[in-house]
Amino acid sequence: MVFEKCKELLGLNNILAKTLLFHLEYLLNKNNSTELNNILTKINQISNIKDSELLLFVRCKVYIELKMYHEAMLDLNLLYDKNNYYYYKYISYISYIYLLREYTDFWLYLNVNNNNFSELGIVNGFNKYMYEKPKVYFISNLVNLNSELHQLQENGINSLSEKILSSKNKELHLNLPMLYLQQGYTGIIWKINVNEILNKDCFIKFIIKSTNFEQYKNSELKHYEHMLKYEDVLKLVGLGWIEYQLPTNVGELYVQPSIEINGSINMQIDYARHGCNEEEITYIPNIGDLLPNFYKICPNVPETFKNKCFSRKEMENLLELKDIINHL
Repeated sequence: MVFEKCKELLGLNNILAKTLLFHLEYLLNKNNSTELNNILTKINQISNIKDSELLLFVRCKVYIELKMYHEAMLDLNLLYDKNNYYYYKYISYISYIYLLREYTDFWLYLNVNNNNFSELGIVNGFNKYMYEKPKVYFISNLVNLNSELHQLQENGINSLSEKILSSKNKELHLNLPMLYLQQGYTGIIWKINVNEILNKDCFIKFIIKSTNFEQYKNSELKHYEHMLKYEDVLKLVGLGWIEYQLPTNVGELYVQPSIEINGSINMQIDYARHGCNEEEITYIPNIGDLLPNFYKICPNVPETFKNKCFSRKEMENLLELKDIINHL
């Protein structure tokens, strides 16, 4: 049965079908450098590979397994260029990052300039990359700057950093460090999850201080505030994880976002980032819902192809694919 379905996939002459088979071959040969190099040879024979995000992603993973980190970086940069800025593209990029998160040595390699962001609380390669490239500042970085925040830290299965901060119904004021955005006139977005409100006398205040100069005096900073009162916060309760975009754009290069939680609000915070969503409130799907299987991260799987994907029982016999894949 597996053999027949693979022949059908190959017969489609479909780039998505070939990508799926390349990925299956990669899974079968992760620890075999000779076979991984053979996969690269076959992938590189496909024309217009830059037009297929999934194929770029598979090649990126193969490069990483072979410790060809420079080549993997180039493919990851291509994926970023295709998906940065707007949310509906940004979430695709995040799904790729999620699947590469485990490769610690790769993220260390990407910090080739040995940039030291310890003054920002950023101490590992993955968090450095997320700050430098997509401009995501994980709120868990603050724990490295203020040990008292450790009591508010929780595991977050829906966070790329795997750590979040929870207000635990306490008043909380978090000042992020001054962040360098590298480009002006962009939005500031917070990823938050408001679980419940225990007191109507509450609010959430977002604060932005900004400047174009690396050296500055506090009196010279531009200051912006946006407050969500009880009625506004109530609309966020039960929505789950969302990205909340402040209703203003920042024109300066250096930005210090802050958040103040006043009153009994039980909420969690994952990160602040720059970017531009289409709506003020954008729902964040669970990472697990995005990535249960490799082919589910592709939004354009043809219906005819879905019928040819393998069942769990058939996946148990994937070793039979080796003879088939050799004919790609």
